[in-house]
Amino acid sequence: MSASTDSSVTHVDVGSENEAPQLSALFVIRFDKKVGYTVTWKRSSIDVSLDGAVEYKSLPSGLHNVKSDLVYFVHEGYAGLSAFANEAASAAERNATFISVGILVPLSYGRLGRSWLHASRLQKIARTLAEDPSAVAPLEEFWDEQPKTRVSASTPKTDQPNGHSRERTLSTVTAIIPSDQSLPPFHPALSIIDYIDTFGPLVFRLQQAALLRKRILFVGAPPVRTTCEFVYDLSVLSSIPSSLNHLLAPGAEGLLRLRSLFSVGVHDITLLEKLGSLGNGGEISHENEVPSQGWVACTTDEIIATKSKLYDIIVEMPPSTDAPPAEKRWPTIKTSDGVPVKASQRDVSRYRLLHHQLWKYRHNSEEGEDENEIGELDDDQMALLAHPESNEVDEDFSEQYDEAGVESTTWSRLAYSGFMWWASAGETDAYMTKERERDREVLGDISNYEEGLHTAIIAYFHRATSVLINNLNSMIEGSDDENADDDDDDDEYALKISRDDISGVGLDTWSEADRAFVQEFIWMYFGRRAEIDGANLECCGIRIPIL
Repeated sequence: MSASTDSSVTHVDVGSENEAPQLSALFVIRFDKKVGYTVTWKRSSIDVSLDGAVEYKSLPSGLHNVKSDLVYFVHEGYAGLSAFANEAASAAERNATFISVGILVPLSYGRLGRSWLHASRLQKIARTLAEDPSAVAPLEEFWDEQPKTRVSASTPKTDQPNGHSRERTLSTVTAIIPSDQSLPPFHPALSIIDYIDTFGPLVFRLQQAALLRKRILFVGAPPVRTTCEFVYDLSVLSSIPSSLNHLLAPGAEGLLRLRSLFSVGVHDITLLEKLGSLGNGGEISHENEVPSQGWVACTTDEIIATKSKLYDIIVEMPPSTDAPPAEKRWPTIKTSDGVPVKASQRDVSRYRLLHHQLWKYRHNSEEGEDENEIGELDDDQMALLAHPESNEVDEDFSEQYDEAGVESTTWSRLAYSGFMWWASAGETDAYMTKERERDREVLGDISNYEEGLHTAIIAYFHRATSVLINNLNSMIEGSDDENADDDDDDDEYALKISRDDISGVGLDTWSEADRAFVQEFIWMYFGRRAEIDGANLECCGIRIPIL
């Protein structure tokens, strides 16, 4: 699929002209040394309790160690956002005042109900109250600005025409925006570049886990704003484009988007247990079980990380995601059984291409601001500026590269590469070159989108998903045509997947994890069993296993 096919638009939760959502509830949480966290002020137009749970969601464990923060969460079917402020106080107050000002808004406006459009105001009110807890006038003013008739705010908008519920959900809570249009301040998708920088090649393994609708838990220390935004990023990147719905098996509607829980704590353990009982976590089964929709969340409570039955994938965030390159390391990803999740060799190759595009974007942004200076460059100089030498990019990449998070090169791959080098008299491996060309085509030149870089990155991941689904669907249709005259039911024969098929959908032929992913994905979204064909390369009478 050409990168130009859909690179100009993508789905991002932006709402209608960035109109701030109507508040369903507004409240203040304060830490008291005698009674702990308490709701000191609240207004609500909904029949949802704000005592006993929302204070823990608004003030995650360990938040007292930071000066300020933004916390995203969900509560009783509503999206929540709280702004935390920590100000110096008297000794009687343990030398600090902890204040959190939060809101609830309907989820009908997207994963976070566009709550980020209120973030700046919440931060200002939180700072004011941290300095003077009695200064509630800004709260009263904020609440009074809400429409007096709050019928829609009291109940999330779930009324939808029969037969189009899922399609309507995906289309009405998101908007198609041009890739040259910037996102509004505080939009969580603005963190997507940091998300990619933080995870490196592992970003593709996370994408796979999300597409398989695993239960994914990010664990790290405060502040939590960035990790909450990473939860949003993963959910958006792993959404199935609505244009592909008709290719999927009946009953797959619930798999089109990964559920986002955002910040969770010990008080959410019951909820996580309930969600875990809804299905089998998406694992392969041949009993026609309905797989769980899965979820992605983040927490600062390490006790949740010890309860491995609550999640499928755990992501341990490094102490600081903005550390200098020399001190930076990738997050650690493991299954609930403790098995490390590592990037494939092709993931590294794809990440190098993506890293190169981001390098170009940053380079052009830094070097291209002085229009007078750029205007004096000739065409050849401009070409060098737009396309830096590969070794310069590789050096920058190598500063962050951590082989501990990457699968080792297999003997089969080394043997194959050595044979191809010998057979071609040292020329470039045509097969690997074809893979790189495919990866470049899917990626495109996202660095040219300037203000719309974030939505261009989202479009890239959606294109990769489209390539995967379209190619697998073509394989299934071709297999069905070949077996049309057989008396066996379609479900009784397995789809044969070849080495070229694995490569064609953008995965690593030599990676066991990628082959397992393809089998699970086909079962989950198409309801078909798949078998990976073994392949061998014969050289001088020696048979080399490729798969």
